[in-house]
This record gives sequence, C-alpha cells and structure tokens, in this order.
Amino acid sequence: MTEYVLLTDEQTYFVEYLIGELILSNSISEAMKFNDEHLALKFKKMLHSSCKLTTSVNTYID
Repeated sequence: MTEYVLLTDEQTYFVEYLIGELILSNSISEAMKFNDEHLALKFKKMLHSSCKLTTSVNTYID
C-alpha cells in the first residue's frame, strides 16, 4: 500500500494541525502518513489556506 507525507519548502514534514497549532518535524518517521493521495492533497490545500504553508505530496517509503 502506498502512503504519502507532506514536505514543506523548508524540508520539514507535516505532523499535525490541532486547535490552530501546527507541528512540523525534521524526521519523516514522525510525519503524518496518508493512505489516500486525495486526502493528502486536501490537507495540502487546507494548510496553504489556513497557515500559508507550502507543501508537496511525497510518497513515503518505509
């Protein structure tokens, strides 16, 4: 099964966004993993509109 993560322009990974707090990490192992590419794209758009955060959807390889 393919999983996806969100990588920022600063080369950090999206971990979570909860109650207005954005958490990023340098470690891909801590990144939120998405099973569905469409859901990852929705999160990408949400983060851009709510946090002005630019991310790319990348394949997670374990």
